[in-house]
Amino acid sequence: MATLTVTIKEELILNGAEHGSENIVSIASVTESLHRIIDIPTATETTLISFGSATGGSTFIDSTAQYLRVTNLDTTNYANLRVLGTSEEYFVKLEPEGSFMLFNSKMDANATGSQTASFADVESIGAQANTASLQLEVFVAV
Repeated sequence: MATLTVTIKEELILNGAEHGSENIVSIASVTESLHRIIDIPTATETTLISFGSATGGSTFIDSTAQYLRVTNLDTTNYANLRVLGTSEEYFVKLEPEGSFMLFNSKMDANATGSQTASFADVESIGAQANTASLQLEVFVAV
């Protein structure tokens, strides 16, 4: 087992004053990781990772993700990320050079207001390039 250290740091000087911050999170008991750079086309959605009852390739056991990051390596074009659950989904616009992070594999999506959260397992995360094909970097620790 290993410990993953994630550092999130913002540096901003606004009107001569420092407004940045740094947060460091240590994630213990990491037993598996996946790190890939994937070509993402515009014509079809590409599955980045899946969750199920057994591991294999880019599939992990339900509820085991401790950290997940998807970074758009393109400097011009954005990607559509789809986070899919059993009966619901949500989409994220991943801007050029932007990142999407999760510290678990739970989700809830509601189409109407005044709902309460009812978290369920993420089934998969997919991506599709919007204007031109691009590359996404995927890092997962379980």
